[in-house]
Amino acid sequence: MTRRMAWGMPLLFALALLVGTQIPGAWRDSIERNLHAPFPLSSLAHLVLFAAMAWQLAARPFAWRASRIVLALLGLALLSEGLQVFAISRHPRWLDIGIDLAGVLLGLGLSVGLLGYRAHRANGRLNRSNQGSNHGSNQPPHHL
Repeated sequence: MTRRMAWGMPLLFALALLVGTQIPGAWRDSIERNLHAPFPLSSLAHLVLFAAMAWQLAARPFAWRASRIVLALLGLALLSEGLQVFAISRHPRWLDIGIDLAGVLLGLGLSVGLLGYRAHRANGRLNRSNQGSNHGSNQPPHHL
């Protein structure tokens, strides 16, 4: 996948987030009532979107450092909450920024857990293949 193509998903998620913040509060409340959700779906959507963006930015081809991901997505969280000032019957809340950052931490945790697990397994396969090529020497396997 090219880097240009890889930007598609995080940008699509960010666009969905920014458009969603402009939905009037009455519409949002009506949708949640009609779905009979036991909790605010907009909060769940924010958590999932921020987790997905953090995970994608931590993975290849981006492989951003955690500090860069947190700062970029904190900026997006602040922007999305700030834009609610312009939406009908919507108000920015610090709690929502906290939910967004919880999503970032969830995404980073998943990326470390899953991507780190893949790297560990790949490293193990390399070590096993290198051990077979040492032909009984006392030299430790060569790590790439």
